[in-house]
Amino acid sequence: MTAKAWFTTALVAGGVVFAVRAAGGCLNKPAPDQRLAGQLDDLCEIARDHVDRPEPGVRELGRYLGRHAGELLGNFGDTIALIERIPDDDAHDERARIARDRSQRPLRACQLDWIRFAQAVEADPAASALLERAVVRLNRTLEIVLGGNRWTLRGLPGQLERALAR
Repeated sequence: MTAKAWFTTALVAGGVVFAVRAAGGCLNKPAPDQRLAGQLDDLCEIARDHVDRPEPGVRELGRYLGRHAGELLGNFGDTIALIERIPDDDAHDERARIARDRSQRPLRACQLDWIRFAQAVEADPAASALLERAVVRLNRTLEIVLGGNRWTLRGLPGQLERALAR
């Protein structure tokens, strides 16, 4: 191989390495439904680890969601967008089933842990009150931001405008 060919090969290889690093390694980035499944597994782990300490568990869930709700919702939205970009209906449906299975797997795996954690929260007045306050507050936020409207495609622009103007 000539010096010019070696130099060109090294330059191309260096450019690829630079591009991958600059993009945050996005070529190796897991699919959004895989990231979502990991986040759901994180929530399960918090519940599992706090069956005996429900009040700190509710607080930990709140902290986790405070830090990761945007990513979690983004991964859900990115999953839907990824699926909807698939032009072939059969491939689209198969990818949707894969996403469903991936996201449901961690939830099924920790179903009993969630039940035990929920029972512990219900039995602990401080944890129960903390959760109730968080749910009421979240509902109030959603009501203020989204309004109590029935959303329709025809009215969507106006509905969004009114909801965000409140």
